[in-house]
Amino acid sequence: LVDGASRRSADDLAAAGGIGVGNNIFALDPETAAMAISTDPWIEQAKVTRKLPSTIQVNVVEREARALAAIGGDLYLATRDGDLFKRAGVGDPEDLPLVTGLLPEQVASDRAGAVLAIKRVLDVLEELERVGIAQRWPVQELHLEKDHALVATIGREAILLHLGHPPYRAKIEQGNRVLQELSKRKANASVIFLDNDAHPERVVARMR
Repeated sequence: LVDGASRRSADDLAAAGGIGVGNNIFALDPETAAMAISTDPWIEQAKVTRKLPSTIQVNVVEREARALAAIGGDLYLATRDGDLFKRAGVGDPEDLPLVTGLLPEQVASDRAGAVLAIKRVLDVLEELERVGIAQRWPVQELHLEKDHALVATIGREAILLHLGHPPYRAKIEQGNRVLQELSKRKANASVIFLDNDAHPERVVARMR
């Protein structure tokens, strides 16, 4: 019996854990089987237990991909906590926001710092969702500049939101007001600058 799996089938997990129908139930070491199943990058946690007389129960918690991260020429799946848990491959989610701007050498020399940077970027994604921007203009890309300033690309029109440096909540709320006003006027912006920290009330929109 398998519970909690959607990315992997029961047969996949059984094979990974060395669990086979007809095998002696006492010949299986549950901890070893759980560890083997957990080597799958999609599996965050696995627990294997015996249910006498003849059943093996497998409970798993799968990782959830929140974004794609471009590192060098490769794409990686990232969790909400910024964990780069696997290289993107065939059958993996593709319709996710893309995080760019991280350099391979940054990730190699400071993995924890890279994870934290991605987590903070995804905090901004949640703010964009909270105010409703992401629902109307889906977030395509979140780009970290060399100075760690953040630029979001939203909507099919690829509108650039220059958010600058944190804190972001007020900037995003201001950006939402600007986008709604432009929408009322049926005007199309290509870039909205929300990065004037000295005068946050000043917003500049570059029109198409």
